[in-house]
Amino acid sequence: MHVIIPCKIELFDPIKSFSPISLEITELVPIPRASPNLDKNIQLHLSTAVTAVDSSDKTITFEKDAKFETITYDKLVLATGNELIAPDFDIDNMDNIYSLTNIQDGRVIKQSVEGKKEIVFISNMFIGIESAYELTKKGYDVTFLEQSFGILPLFLDGDMSGKLVELNEGVNFETNTNVTSITTNGSKKEIHYNDKTITADVVILPSNKVPSIALAKQAGCEIGDFGAVKINEFLETSVEDIYAIGDCVEVKSHITGTPTVSPAGTTAVRQAMILANNLTGNILTFKPVVNTVVSKVGDYNYASSGITESFAKMIEMPVVSACIETCQKARYYPQNNKLYIKMICKFDGTVVGCQMLSKGDLSSRIDALSFIITDNMKCEEIIQKEFSYTPSLAMVVNPIVQSALEIMNKLKK
Repeated sequence: MHVIIPCKIELFDPIKSFSPISLEITELVPIPRASPNLDKNIQLHLSTAVTAVDSSDKTITFEKDAKFETITYDKLVLATGNELIAPDFDIDNMDNIYSLTNIQDGRVIKQSVEGKKEIVFISNMFIGIESAYELTKKGYDVTFLEQSFGILPLFLDGDMSGKLVELNEGVNFETNTNVTSITTNGSKKEIHYNDKTITADVVILPSNKVPSIALAKQAGCEIGDFGAVKINEFLETSVEDIYAIGDCVEVKSHITGTPTVSPAGTTAVRQAMILANNLTGNILTFKPVVNTVVSKVGDYNYASSGITESFAKMIEMPVVSACIETCQKARYYPQNNKLYIKMICKFDGTVVGCQMLSKGDLSSRIDALSFIITDNMKCEEIIQKEFSYTPSLAMVVNPIVQSALEIMNKLKK
C-alpha cells in the first residue's frame, strides 16, 4: 500500500515572520536507523512543496529543486498543521518586531534584546507568557497586553488566571486590550491600544494561527465551521481514501458533543497512533476530546481539563463551581506546596471542567481529572473512589475529593 503524508513544517523569517516558508513533507529516502530491523520503508522528502491534489485520479503534484513531479497514492493523509495569520495592524519595514513561534525565533529574539530594556508582548499564548516571565528574571521590563479577560482564556477562568498572575511577580499584565497600531518614534516602538500608548524597545507579536486547509479544499474535503477539515471517528475525511490528523482537523467535544479544535501535540500524536493502526488493519476510533493541558507560567504550574465556567456560561450550560486552597502533601509535611483547584460541574454533579495551580507537579492530578470527565463521573462517585496516601507525597483526603465534597455542599444548599 502506498501511503503519502503531506506534512507541513513552517520556518519563519524572525523579522517578517508572516511569510512562512512551507516545507512540505510528501512521499513515504529510507530514514537511517540504528538497526536494519527497524527500517519501516519510509521515504522522506524535505524542502518539497505539494502544489496539487487530484482526489479523482489519486495523484499529488509536488515541487522540489525547481522541478515538478506527480505521483499516485492508495491512501493520502493530510497533516498540514496550522499557519500564522498577520495582525490587523501594519508592521511593514519595522525593526525590533518579532514573532515567537519556534526555537529559531527564540534565538533571534534572545540576541535582539541584549542591551535593551523594555519589551512588550501582544496576546502571545503559551510560549509568549513563559518567555515573558523568563525575561523579567533577567532584569527586563516586560508588559503583556492580553486581548481577552485574562491570560490563557481557553483554559483558565478569570479568577484562576488572576490568581496565577498574583502568585507570580514581574510581568505587567493588562487585559481587555485592543492593539490598533504600532508606530516608530526614534529607536522606540509605540504600541497604541484602548486610547493609550506604551513604548518598547522590542515588540513580540501575537502567534495567532488558523488550520492550514488549502490542500484539503483542493482535494474536495469538507471543511467545518471552525475552518478545519471535517473527519469522522476513523479520521477519514469526506473524500474516500483521504485522512486528516493534527492541527488542520476539526474534532468533537466530549462535553458538548459539538465540533471544536484541539491544537495540542498530545491530540495529534494520539490521532497518528490510531490512524497507523487503522491503515494496517487494526481498526480503532478517535474519541471526543476534553482538551487536557499542563504547563508553566513563572514559578507556577497550571493545568486544565474540560471546559471553563466562562465557556459554560457562554453556551448557556448551567454549572456550579468551587475553588479550594489546599496542599500537595500532608499539611504538616515540610517543603510543601499550596494547591489551588477550581472544579466545574453540572447541577447533577457531573464534572465538566477543572483547573489547577501549584508549584508542584500537576500532570498526574489533571490526568486523573481527564479520566473523570471522560467517564462522565459525578462528585458523589469521586468520593467513593480509592486514592493513594502517604504524608510525603499526598494528603489523606485527596484534593480532588476535597473539591468534589465542596461541590456537593454547594448543590445541597
